[in-house]
Amino acid sequence: MDGRMDEDMDPSSSAMDPSSEVDETPEFVTAEDAVEVPVQGDEDVPMEEEDDDVPEAEQGATTTPDMSTWQISTHTGPVYAVRAHVDITTQQLTVVSGGGDDKAFFHRTTLGNTTTTTPMQSQPLSHAHTDSVSAVAWNLPYLAADNASKPKPDPRLVAIGAYDGALCLYDADSGNHVQTLEGPTDVECVAWHNKGGTVLLAGSAADGTLWMYHIPMQYKVLQVFVGHESAVTACAFSPNGKWALSSSSDGTCRIWAPRTGACKHVFRFGNNNHQDGGPPPGLTCLATGGGPEGHLILVGGEDGRAHVCHVGTQKVVATLHHFEPPPTNTTATSTNDDEEMEWPMSVEAVGFSPANPQWCATAGVDGILKIWDLSGTAAQCRQVCPPPVAGDSNEEDTTTTTSGGITRLTWHPTLPLVFTSSTRGAVDLWDARNGQLLTSLTGHTQVLNDLEVQFLEGGNVALVTTASDDETIRVFTVNVAALWNQ
Repeated sequence: MDGRMDEDMDPSSSAMDPSSEVDETPEFVTAEDAVEVPVQGDEDVPMEEEDDDVPEAEQGATTTPDMSTWQISTHTGPVYAVRAHVDITTQQLTVVSGGGDDKAFFHRTTLGNTTTTTPMQSQPLSHAHTDSVSAVAWNLPYLAADNASKPKPDPRLVAIGAYDGALCLYDADSGNHVQTLEGPTDVECVAWHNKGGTVLLAGSAADGTLWMYHIPMQYKVLQVFVGHESAVTACAFSPNGKWALSSSSDGTCRIWAPRTGACKHVFRFGNNNHQDGGPPPGLTCLATGGGPEGHLILVGGEDGRAHVCHVGTQKVVATLHHFEPPPTNTTATSTNDDEEMEWPMSVEAVGFSPANPQWCATAGVDGILKIWDLSGTAAQCRQVCPPPVAGDSNEEDTTTTTSGGITRLTWHPTLPLVFTSSTRGAVDLWDARNGQLLTSLTGHTQVLNDLEVQFLEGGNVALVTTASDDETIRVFTVNVAALWNQ
């Protein structure tokens, strides 16, 4: 369905113990009270169904098919972060994961043909974390094309960050521990420089600092960017590599100068219809690479808005109203008249289309995906993709009947297609041109916390890797070409 063109533009109970209710006083029956009761044969007595032991969540629940190619169950707690890499030469798929069990793993397999699947082999990474592993990132996509032929090739690494403050580097091939970096008291996000993969950013959830490291210089801390008043929620380098970027729960997005450590600009977006003078809504996510020259960034906020900003001109180009609360006379009311109604408004995922950088997407806890066009004088919402329900997909029995919020999104590199992960445990593939749901990938039973998509065969095949609260990682194989041409 089409959206409308009214977007803001800114040119410049716990369970009781049953034993506590049992009266254990003996009861006696006299002979005068006795009554003869006829008993039928066993075959005439119908059996009563006992469902007291069936969890409430499972009663009436429908079973969804597991469509994944690989299922990984090495973690013993929720899995929070996952990244995948395919070596085109060796056809080896490597997945790195981190979770709430305070552990990180490598998982490897060789990609086979369509009729055989080689099992995953898992390798625990050596550092003994004392808190959840929250962020993982490869530098492999950013190494120079001729890196292997250099007299001294740059190291092939994966960065692992955790809430215990440990930021560890491992060899991407062997899984051997290389270095533990000095850094923040905890790590919320990590990102490699996109020009060479030798500079690393790490953002802190505790003190709002952003750290930058140079790997060839003996893992030296080049800068500690200070300025955020609350947690850093996302970080990245600008596509041209000149600037470090960060979003924060303090409601600001900052541009940093890597050489000097200075804050070049602070984007402040204010409160959305809040006149109480309270703190601005926090920012949750960040995307780069928008616009014809790649100078646009996109940040999502807890208030249901997303903001398009130009790094060069330091202007807010557009404010996108992803979530709009119903009118004040809505029939929905709070359970407490003195409390303000809490709406599912937070924007949790944003991204620009690589195929058309003037298109972007926003998604949030309302379960809605919106497609936006920034090419005109005003930002236009082209499509509103509502949470899927049973029967929405072209594939049979591939969706659940329960909608849920969206946690991550990824665009296809050359086609107007968007993958989204959801709190209902499924990955959905959308056609951004018309808002059609092409398929839903099921198998998980709980919230999806992270999503990674690797595209093979010129984008005709996608390997979709997911991390879930159900303590598993799954990898799905998607025939993108078949879905696109159907």
